[in-house]
Amino acid sequence: MRIVQVVTRPQRRGAEIFAAQLSEQLIKLGHQVTLIALFKSEQGLDFDGEQIKLELDSRGKIDFKGFKLLAQKLRELNPHVVQANASEALRMCVGAGYFYKGQYKLIYRNANQISPMLKGRLAKIWNKFLLSQVDGIISVSDASRWDVIQTFSLRKRMVTIPIGVNSEEINQKLAKADSPISSPYLIQIGSLVPEKDPLGMLEIFKELQIPNLKMVFLGSGPLEDSLTDQIQMLGLSDQVLLIPNQANIFPYLAKASALVMTSKVEGLPGVILEAMYCKVPVIAYGVGGIPEILKNGKTGWCMTPSDSNAFINSIHEVLTMEAFAKQEILNQAHHLVLSHYTLPQVTRQFEDFYKDLLGQH
Repeated sequence: MRIVQVVTRPQRRGAEIFAAQLSEQLIKLGHQVTLIALFKSEQGLDFDGEQIKLELDSRGKIDFKGFKLLAQKLRELNPHVVQANASEALRMCVGAGYFYKGQYKLIYRNANQISPMLKGRLAKIWNKFLLSQVDGIISVSDASRWDVIQTFSLRKRMVTIPIGVNSEEINQKLAKADSPISSPYLIQIGSLVPEKDPLGMLEIFKELQIPNLKMVFLGSGPLEDSLTDQIQMLGLSDQVLLIPNQANIFPYLAKASALVMTSKVEGLPGVILEAMYCKVPVIAYGVGGIPEILKNGKTGWCMTPSDSNAFINSIHEVLTMEAFAKQEILNQAHHLVLSHYTLPQVTRQFEDFYKDLLGQH
C-alpha cells in the first residue's frame, strides 16, 4: 500500500511521534509511507522515511493556498490511504479533498476526547462536517470512540486501536538513562496546556510537603510563564524544575519516583504506557481512556478526576509502600504493555483496518 500520514507540524508531541513510529513500522511491513508535516516548527521529528514539510503559515479554518499545496502533494503521491493525525490535519485533508480527491481512503486518527474541546454549537457543527468527510475513524481508546459516537451520531467505520510503545527504541534510550537529578522526584511529561493541568499538579505538590522531594515538569507550552510565576509565588523555586521537550525523555522518566498525570482531558497517553514498560509507578486521574489500562492497585494508581485528596494519598502510598507490594503492581503493568500495547502489535491492527477499508480482506 501507498500510505500518507499527515501531521500538524514536525514536533515532539504525542500525535506526531506516534505517527512517525507507526510509519516506520508500516515500512518494515513492506508499505510505501510518506509523512507530510503541514505547519512550520522550530522542532524536528525523527523519521527515517520520506518526510515532506509544507511549512504553511496559516492556521485559519479556510486556507485555500494550503489546501491546494497539500492536494498537489497527494496527487503526486497517489496514495491508497491518507491518515489525518489530529484535528488540524483533518481540516487540511478535507480541504485538500475539494481540489484533489483520488481513490484513496481518508482516515481520521482520533487521539483524544473531542467533546470537551468543543466551544459552542458552531464548533460542533464544524467538527461534525469534517468527520462526515472521512471513510473511517480510528480512536485511541474506547472512551474516545464512544465520545465521537455520542457527540456526533455519525455512521462511519470506527474502531479502537490503542497507541503502542516501541520497546526496541526504549531499550536503546534506557541505556543512556542517567538522570541529571539526584534527589527523588515526581515527573509530569506533556505539553504545558490547560488540558494537562500542570497548575493543578503544582498545587498538589505544594500540599505534599515532603522534604527533599522534587517536582519535574518536562514539556513546553502556553502555560509555561504562568507556571513559572506560580512556582515563584509559592516559594517552590528550589523544588520544582521546568525542563523543555527532550528527544530522549527516558533519562528523566526511568529514574522518577512516579509519573503523575492530572489531566482534565485525555485519549490514551503514550507516556503512561512508556512508564509502565519502564516499571515506573503511574498516578493519574481516570479521564478518557486512562482507566482502560490503569487499574487501581493492579497496574497503577487511578482515581476519580479532580479528587486531589485521593491523588495526594496515592503519592504518599507509592513513596512509602513496601517494595515487594509495589513491584508486583509494576510487574503487572509491564506485562500488560508487552502483551497488548507493543508497536508491532498495534501496527498490524492499523494495517488490517486499512485493508478492510480498501476491500483487500
